Amino acid sequence: MKADHTGLAKPSLSGGDLVAAIPSLRDRVAIDVSAFTNVPSSYLTMDDLIGLKSYVEKLEGDGYAGVVITHGTDTMEETAYFLDLTVRSKAAVVLTGAQRNPSLISSDGPVNLMDAILTAADDGTPEMGTVIVFASEIVAAREATKFHRTRVDTFKSPEFGPLGVVNNDRVIWYRRPVERTVYSISSADKRVDIINSYTGADSSMIYSSMEKGADGIIIEALGAGHVPPAMMEGIKKAVEKGVPVVLTSRVPLGRLLTGTYGFEGGERHLRSLGVIFGEDLSAWKARIKLIVLLAAGLTHEQIKYEFENRLYR
Repeated sequence: MKADHTGLAKPSLSGGDLVAAIPSLRDRVAIDVSAFTNVPSSYLTMDDLIGLKSYVEKLEGDGYAGVVITHGTDTMEETAYFLDLTVRSKAAVVLTGAQRNPSLISSDGPVNLMDAILTAADDGTPEMGTVIVFASEIVAAREATKFHRTRVDTFKSPEFGPLGVVNNDRVIWYRRPVERTVYSISSADKRVDIINSYTGADSSMIYSSMEKGADGIIIEALGAGHVPPAMMEGIKKAVEKGVPVVLTSRVPLGRLLTGTYGFEGGERHLRSLGVIFGEDLSAWKARIKLIVLLAAGLTHEQIKYEFENRLYR
């Protein structure tokens, strides 16, 4: 994006415009520019993500060693995680963007794009899965979160740290992701809603979700996995109906507890009802994963395993 005559930023730059801002890169890496879509990332749909997945896989099939996707920061972590879960590719897949558009002083776009292209060209990147490159840090898609609304170093892995960095135009790796599983899907047309917990929350949003035909529900719980008692009836009804209910937390770090508290609406009670624990995933990433698992045709028990046992054995 860049500012127009109103002084407000709108989508207007092409991939060619972005690459032209760092001409020295063409002396180091063979770069082709392709256009998939140019919209604010808040406009993207799951159909767009399916299309992007196919587009990336086609580029890899055409012989490209890496793909860099410039993306708005609002939903970048969701797109990155979706691609990490679904793209079968030997090519590197890297997402980047900017917090400060080119109309502002000290735009971070050119340096982020340069770092992302260097990362995509590195031989070690494909085994890392999809990554986000921002402020010279390389962050795993599963772990990445946008933690600040305006700072240029907004994408972080707060609990685990970056996979590596780009330092003085050199890619340096610190570690590898624990595990990565790729699922085969051709569509992502499953409806999964996120229901928040808060003081005084009840079951009305859960009932509304079921009435609208939700295929799955994500509960963003309090603390380490607790919900207000007025939400319990809705959760029970959803589980009885066979709708997968996945529990996450509005607290950004840590994993859900499994048996510390015994009150109704506590984690042990929810588990006994058949609620699936989303471990350390945020609500929006748990939603992406549940959509993928449902689209892949997994059973309820398989979905439970993929959430609760796949990453940590």
